[in-house]
Amino acid sequence: MTSKKKKSKIIGFVLMMILCGGLGFLIGKLGFQAGKTLPGSVALMLGIAFIPAFFLVIGFHEAGHAVAGVWQKFDFRMYVVGPFMWDKEQEGWKFKWNKNVNTAGGMVICMPTGTENLKNRFSIYAAGGPIASLILAGLFYGFYLLLPATSSLSFLFLLIASFSLLIFVVTIIPLHMGGFTSDGGRILNLQRGGEAARFEVLMLKILSQSSGGVRPCLLDWNELEEASQLGQKLNSPFAVYIQSFFHQSAWDKGNLDLAEQHLMAYMDDIENIPDGIRSIVWLDAAFFYAAAKSDLAKALDYWSRFKPSAIIPKAQVFATEAAIHILENKSAEANSKINLAMGELPNMMDRGTALALKDKLLSLKSRQPS
Repeated sequence: MTSKKKKSKIIGFVLMMILCGGLGFLIGKLGFQAGKTLPGSVALMLGIAFIPAFFLVIGFHEAGHAVAGVWQKFDFRMYVVGPFMWDKEQEGWKFKWNKNVNTAGGMVICMPTGTENLKNRFSIYAAGGPIASLILAGLFYGFYLLLPATSSLSFLFLLIASFSLLIFVVTIIPLHMGGFTSDGGRILNLQRGGEAARFEVLMLKILSQSSGGVRPCLLDWNELEEASQLGQKLNSPFAVYIQSFFHQSAWDKGNLDLAEQHLMAYMDDIENIPDGIRSIVWLDAAFFYAAAKSDLAKALDYWSRFKPSAIIPKAQVFATEAAIHILENKSAEANSKINLAMGELPNMMDRGTALALKDKLLSLKSRQPS
């Protein structure tokens, strides 16, 4: 990681700590003062309701993103609140337990459809969460004012309003930290124009095309290079993901040396990827060295670093296991994993990558004894 990137991450971390610390101190101080006069039963009720209230606030914020995304004709694919996850698969929405700490706060995935007016459409999508939080804060503060000051519910409503206002402030302020950019940061990048907006639009266009079914080899290489250059120049936390598109595109074209080169660049910059989704890099590496390079030692090395997650497509996990089993001469296990991977392809969000993966699975199957 370059010193510029390290400096940027440190500054972002310090700003976030100052912001959250200041807001936390203010809320804590008000809560402490109020707590002196609270009856014991009310304090107990607030303690019990603390976590559910937090999930309500996060859930409403993420629902705001989802509503805005659907309004903008995005493909709504995943909704996460704390340990609860709903994933859109071929047969419909499926509930799963979320064990990923990095996404435990909340997350919505809405994939852009089409490439027209992406700047404004994504800005509306990004604004949906903070707007929903502000609405919830105002709504529950209104409920608080309507109830008697000594009512237990009034304190609960004030707690929810305070939480929601905090989430609004934290997400609307433009910040870049830990591989993530705040909602306000995305909106600012898109609307201020210039190179920052161009980079964001390029990334959205690439995502839109890939999720829409454009396989990696058909992505515009010139646009990938432009996005990569702009990402590095802007020190964007999203620049690292372009190496994945380069890697998949080169592999899909049959250029294994170039695919390996970009895979190595992807792994070299892995610290810029949030912990919760970092495992996808090790999975990509394990699959590439098993399926493309037939290097069992490297495949197993990277496979050992991989940690399963509900947000990682099962098709890619099964495909990697199949490729490793082939190198281990475990034909029955390999065939079983290939069939499982084939069955999971329709559930992949990235339909373009799914098309390329299907060809790789067929190639793996052809290497098996009949």
